[in-house]
Amino acid sequence: MKIGIILFGLFAWISCNDEKVVQKEVEVIESEGQWINMLATDGCAWHFEIPSGDSTLYFLPSENGLKEVEKVLGKIESSYSFTKVHIRYSLTGRKREVQCGWGATNFYNEIDIYEIKKN
Repeated sequence: MKIGIILFGLFAWISCNDEKVVQKEVEVIESEGQWINMLATDGCAWHFEIPSGDSTLYFLPSENGLKEVEKVLGKIESSYSFTKVHIRYSLTGRKREVQCGWGATNFYNEIDIYEIKKN
């Protein structure tokens, strides 16, 4: 009887924990760009500028991406900076708010960073 209860409990536990992890495919983009802070000149605080054809794309790193940026480029301290980078990233589908001059804010697309190198 004890073995039956233990087996029943084991099967119940397995069926409750049999979750499949579905990993969606993401497009990883590799590009040259800049890690920029122009808040001191009425621009926007730390963000990425990535050239794309005739336009420029603006991105903010996710929380984990920001840790990777700080690991490679150092702590975010200065109020005016341009750092050229080579970056591998993917879009998260979310937007993040960035502080800009004159008390304004903008919303930029958020990215996950897989690799970043200072040029």
